[in-house]
Amino acid sequence: MRLGIRWKWMLAHLAVGAVVLLFMTVYLSSRLERYFTSRFENHWVRELDLARAYVEAHNFDKFTMPAADRLADELSAILGMRVTLIDLEGWVVGESGLPLAELPQVENHRDRPEVVAALREGFGKSRRHSATVNLDLVYLARPIGDPKRPKGVVRIAVPVSEIDEALGQIRRLIWFAGGLGLILVLLVGFVASRSMTQRLRQLAETARRFARGDFSERPQPDSNDELADLSQALSQTAADLQKSFAQLTEERDQLSAILNSMVEGVVVTDLDGRVTLCNRAFTRMFRLSGPVEGRHTRDLLRDAQLLATLERALRERRQAVETIELVTPTHAVLQAHMAMLERARGAVVVFHDVTRLQHLEKVRRDFVANVSHEIRTPVTAIKGYVETILEDGSLSREQTRRFLQTILRNTERMARLVEDLLRLARLESPETEWKLEPVDLRPILRRVTENFKTTVEANGLELTLEVPATLPKALALASEVEAVLENLLDNAVKYGARGKKIAVQVTELDREIQVTVTDYGIGIPAEDQPRIFERFYRVDRARSRALGGTGLGLAIVKHIVERHEGRVWVESELGQGARFSFTLRKAN
Repeated sequence: MRLGIRWKWMLAHLAVGAVVLLFMTVYLSSRLERYFTSRFENHWVRELDLARAYVEAHNFDKFTMPAADRLADELSAILGMRVTLIDLEGWVVGESGLPLAELPQVENHRDRPEVVAALREGFGKSRRHSATVNLDLVYLARPIGDPKRPKGVVRIAVPVSEIDEALGQIRRLIWFAGGLGLILVLLVGFVASRSMTQRLRQLAETARRFARGDFSERPQPDSNDELADLSQALSQTAADLQKSFAQLTEERDQLSAILNSMVEGVVVTDLDGRVTLCNRAFTRMFRLSGPVEGRHTRDLLRDAQLLATLERALRERRQAVETIELVTPTHAVLQAHMAMLERARGAVVVFHDVTRLQHLEKVRRDFVANVSHEIRTPVTAIKGYVETILEDGSLSREQTRRFLQTILRNTERMARLVEDLLRLARLESPETEWKLEPVDLRPILRRVTENFKTTVEANGLELTLEVPATLPKALALASEVEAVLENLLDNAVKYGARGKKIAVQVTELDREIQVTVTDYGIGIPAEDQPRIFERFYRVDRARSRALGGTGLGLAIVKHIVERHEGRVWVESELGQGARFSFTLRKAN
């Protein structure tokens, strides 16, 4: 007697359901156990912190043993837990679970794991059997007072039975729910298997009718083994034209979806150069409108060199690569990769937009050139002065000192340059972790402006700070915000006009806080403003170097603000000064 497909389906359903439910039950039990254990422990830690605060408020170091024991009893009554107070020598001076008269007989607790960990790390926890109360307990301890100079240890003890009872109830509930779920799986499987069996029988009969070419009537099931019937029916359907057409349509739609989702432009041509297939990216790159299939590439691609390369590739049946530059309507650099289709039925051309890559390569070359130039000048000066000192033995002490001071200035300049380059590298690195937190900007602003007060006055300037009385906290890193303010104020001092002022203003926006640093100096030409935040870009290179700048300060400002998900910009008129502004997100 053969086992029907229905019962096979039922057994498979039962096996899968049982395995899944068993796995989920065990997994859920384990996760809930860890969750509730964590919740219990977090609750105990809060109770422990409350006990420590209570003890610290009563000057524990001045307590006698009776007073300490009364304090332990009070805490035990409040918390509903066993509380122990231990001095620095490890002796128990207060215990809620013992009368005062028995405290001197209690053994020294200096070596208890939780006490050792509390004195060394600020928190200790252990689980063991207590001979005093004859129970399994969880002990948690914290130092009293300053963790670096503790006055003693406060410890609480909680019976393990509290956790075990709660977890036992949870496990029983989970197993009950798992058993109920398994029953439901069996019921659903029974109903589904019945329906599935009927469908399979109909499919088998339909396959036989398709094999005979009869598609008019629905079949009636008359088989004992549905899978056997289905296999026999499939073997008789040699060619299902409808299925083949559906498959071809599906493949065509998939190919079209894939091509249209690509950012690269793709065009397929026949051997004559006429387009047989293309994607949206290709029409977008060359700004083509209307039907493209069937048109010749000479009517679509206006680049003579690209057309010549494509025609040569088609003629010689070989691959080729060509780079073209589009000028209108927007500038773009495209790299065309041409390859022949199988059986030489045509060619496929893939256009990669390499405009950004070329720009990045230019930026890299400019960066290397700028770094080399910035380092070469001080290195040349150092080399010249060192050679003069070594070769000219007639230099006076004052001349030697002057040369060495020049060497020192150039060395410090290179050190600042290297430090700024390393800072930029850290800011650009995705591996650098930024943990933003609510920060009050007012003390940072006051501290930075106070640090610049002497420099500002020495340059004949006046520094003002305007901060709203009620300013919400910003989501930021205090040290990085301070670096932004220092760079902006340093620029304002260098390029501010003598006798004028430098104004620092803070404005609260809808979701942001805006900080503006304004100077009334030489200003920045309009054509230079879009590039002012680039590395090593200087409006007045000679004056910038004379003032000791590395040309990286504003680039650092931009990267820091962007890492804070803020905005930074400049507003300036030549001869009227400059306003540098940046924003930070509010913390709430």
